[in-house]
Parts: sequence; C-alpha cells; structure tokens
Amino acid sequence: MTNEQRVIHIIKTTPALMTILQLIQDCHLKQGALAAGSIRNTVWQVLSGQPVMFNSDIDVVFFDPERPASDDLKIYQQLTDKAPQYQWQIKNEVYMAHYNFDKDPEFTSVTDAIGHFVEVPTCIGAFLDENQIKLIAPYGVDDLINFRCSPIPYYRQDAKHMAIYQQRMAQKQWHQQWPKLQIDGIRNIMHTLNLRHLGQVSF
Repeated sequence: MTNEQRVIHIIKTTPALMTILQLIQDCHLKQGALAAGSIRNTVWQVLSGQPVMFNSDIDVVFFDPERPASDDLKIYQQLTDKAPQYQWQIKNEVYMAHYNFDKDPEFTSVTDAIGHFVEVPTCIGAFLDENQIKLIAPYGVDDLINFRCSPIPYYRQDAKHMAIYQQRMAQKQWHQQWPKLQIDGIRNIMHTLNLRHLGQVSF
C-alpha cells in the first residue's frame, strides 16, 4: 500500500470524514474540497492510536471566480444547518491569495491555493468524485504519513515568510500532541516560545 493509499484508507474508514465529504459534494462547489487540519489531524490521530476528534475548524475550500466572497457565509450557513456539530470554515480561494502578504500572486485553482498553505503536511485536500476519494497533495503525502513538518518552499524564501511558519508552530504546539512529529526549525521555535513566556514576544 502506497502512502497515498494509506491516507485514502484512513479517510474511507473514518465515518465522520466521509459524511463531511458527502456534505461538501452536496454543495456543488467548483473545485470544492475538504482541506488542511481535518485531514492532517485525522491521519496523525489514527497513526498515533488516538481517538479521532475534530477540535478545530472543518476547512472547506473551493475556487469560483463567479461567486462573491459574501457567498462564503451562505455556504457556511447551509453546512451548519445540516451538521451543526462541526465548526465549519468556508473559503473561496479566489479571494485568499493575499491573506499573509499583499503582493503574493493570485491563486489559479484550489490546488494552487492548497499548495500555498504554510507547512507541507497541511497541504492536503480531499473530495469525492463519483463516490471515489480523490486527494489533492501538491507536495505528496510522505511528510504527512512520516510525521514530518517543514515549511513549503515558498515560506523558506526569507525571514518574513519563515516568521509566519515559526509563529504557527509556536501557537499550534503540535509536538505536544504528537511526540513523534519532527518539526523543522524546532530550536528556533522553542526559543520563540521562551521569549513569549518572558513577555518579549507578542502573538
């Protein structure tokens, strides 16, 4: 079984994820997919022998230039009405290219958008195509399966971009929940955490 097949198997055998994928499919979104933490965390929980829990947002992404950004709220309400137990977050990635930096290039597709998530194991998406699970994984799934976390090449380009990654790692503290996780730049991150504790860094 390849690592990609392992991820698909984990999704397929997690009933809540399959329900979420079906709900997204029912919204008929252009390039609609479940992305980021819901898949990443589920994979790490299953591989760590932990119970699957959805403690963070359920990230639904799509790419539709014909829909205004205000439609995100309509989709959010639609999904919340059907499954209020989840914390839905809806993003038309047409409007998200400048989330961290004003001069970043526009996204061209939902795959392009997912490929710009800050760290490699978060660059993962899934959707149903004729009831078959399809993955979006611009950097593959090896890091996800092997508990490795590093910034994507785009966020390695300079100190300002790396600071976004380091801040996320300091805030998330994934290494506490998943001790096997190997995080790039962990020494710098721990130094940042120590400074934060001393009141020298604000987040």
